Amino acid sequence: MTLRCVLDGLLLYATLCCEPPRLLAFDGDEPFQLEAIEALYYEIVAATREELLALERACYRLLRRAADFRQVEDDDASTKRH
Repeated sequence: MTLRCVLDGLLLYATLCCEPPRLLAFDGDEPFQLEAIEALYYEIVAATREELLALERACYRLLRRAADFRQVEDDDASTKRH
């Protein structure tokens, strides 16, 4: 999935880890854990349906979809980290 910081517009690749549920965002090669309350400062730009459901189950309900949000298929390479 792709997130955007609402403060500076920075786009970040992110992935949800299962155990324990936590959202990791990547600034370049450096990952950092995005706390649920920090979700106020980010919006979802692109994600699969599965990712959206997993975020809700993992208590990231404050993370909102961007105005230009697009839902992607699981095999869409444009949201995968290279």
